[in-house]
Amino acid sequence: MLAMFQNEWDDVMLETHVIKQQLHATRKELSHALYQHDAACRVIARLVNERDEAQRLVAELQRSLAGKLTSEGISSNTPNISKDGLGPEVITHLTDFWKKTSRSRKKRPVSRQLSPAETIIGWSKKTSMELFNSNSGATDVAICQLSGAIVCAGGKSGVAWLAAASAPAATSKGCVADTCSIIPGSASSPGTVFATSGGDKITLWKANEKDLSTVASVRVPGAASVAAHPTGSYAAIISSNASWGLVAFGTEMSTLRELSLVMPDDPSEAPSAPLKFHPDGLILATPTTSSQGHVVRIWDVKEQKSVHAFEGHSAPVSCVAFSENGYYMASSSIDTSVKIWDLRKLIELKTINNCDRVTALAFDRSGKYLAHASATRIQIHAVKEWSTLSELEVDGQIRALDFGIDAEFVAAASSKGNLDFFGSCN
Repeated sequence: MLAMFQNEWDDVMLETHVIKQQLHATRKELSHALYQHDAACRVIARLVNERDEAQRLVAELQRSLAGKLTSEGISSNTPNISKDGLGPEVITHLTDFWKKTSRSRKKRPVSRQLSPAETIIGWSKKTSMELFNSNSGATDVAICQLSGAIVCAGGKSGVAWLAAASAPAATSKGCVADTCSIIPGSASSPGTVFATSGGDKITLWKANEKDLSTVASVRVPGAASVAAHPTGSYAAIISSNASWGLVAFGTEMSTLRELSLVMPDDPSEAPSAPLKFHPDGLILATPTTSSQGHVVRIWDVKEQKSVHAFEGHSAPVSCVAFSENGYYMASSSIDTSVKIWDLRKLIELKTINNCDRVTALAFDRSGKYLAHASATRIQIHAVKEWSTLSELEVDGQIRALDFGIDAEFVAAASSKGNLDFFGSCN
């Protein structure tokens, strides 16, 4: 019996010895792991500090580059660039315009010539104009809502102007025009005045039945898009680093004054689509993409501050548009969705899902219809009900579109270089 107890005791002591050895080895491994963790934390902290310093230096460099607006003469009319800031006169002008338009827009009756929904249901492709080659394609289109004149940008292929949908096109191919924006009020004088962005330039144009010519050109490094202010006296320019500035036109469109330059809070932000002014002119929408996500940032033009960011798209925003009554903003994305935002409540009102990547959208002048496009079709919806009125097949990806004055047609800029018109064939 004693021998058996002795053997069991020896076994227990041996097992205890083995456990103590394992515990000692585990302690050594833990000590080594804690040392490595501490060293890794020190390295990470050093790298974070270096990254923050690098981002600070990059931001300073971007501010320096974005601020270098240098004039470049196209003809004898060379813009005179100066930086004044938003003075009392500019703020008063913007405020007065807002008061005037907000009152008149609510009282403005719907045009009797507006195409009814029943007509739009029967729309089809009417005509197609080949304006540019397929290498660059048509990149943007804008229709003057007073005269009906049409401007179409063609990237490296230049720019085209039409006095009307059925008129022949006047083209200029010695320039780069990625985006275009008609300057309001230009219909009060003969021809059309509009601005284009592309090739690190902002170019002002004047077109009439006899001529399409440049009025002035300003070199803006990294210029991504331009949007004319509803007053017709200013324009906003956004650069590749998401900084944007406001410029004022001279009386003869031969001078430009840089009024402001606003930098994004996030240095990683970059514009994903052209910027747009609200019809009242007091807020500006800039679609951007950054390491934080994809948003449509809303800016107070007078205060030069970001007041809201609409989030919800899972991919870069491809286009934004405001309804004429100013109540809604639509944003499209390559995530195949169109989101409708209520600007009064700052909420998402509706999501319209598409089967393709949405690349363009536009409200008509009355605010009754919304159109959005992809590589395969254009869909037109009734606002408020958001029901689909028409689906139009397209040939080539649609990069931009716009409605005619009374929604009598939709003009679409195609990647194949065509300007396609959709409407009633009667």
